Amino acid sequence: MAETQSKVQIAMPGARPSADEDAFLRGLQAGREAAETALRRIAAWTEEHPGQMVLASLALGFVLGKLMIGRPQPLSGSRRE
Repeated sequence: MAETQSKVQIAMPGARPSADEDAFLRGLQAGREAAETALRRIAAWTEEHPGQMVLASLALGFVLGKLMIGRPQPLSGSRRE
């Protein structure tokens, strides 16, 4: 069996990140900003329309429950004719 070891790489102070690293970091920042904006908008909509939020939550819970639970399996031998 081969053994693997992880090596921690620390960036040198003052060193510029590569183009790939820079694009990745910009993507992370853009994703964080988009998530924050979405959360703020959802919170504002929820404050303005609490009844609709309750109905939307119930509908989403119902759909997720149907998807996760599926159909009940019939018990074998329990049906009598």
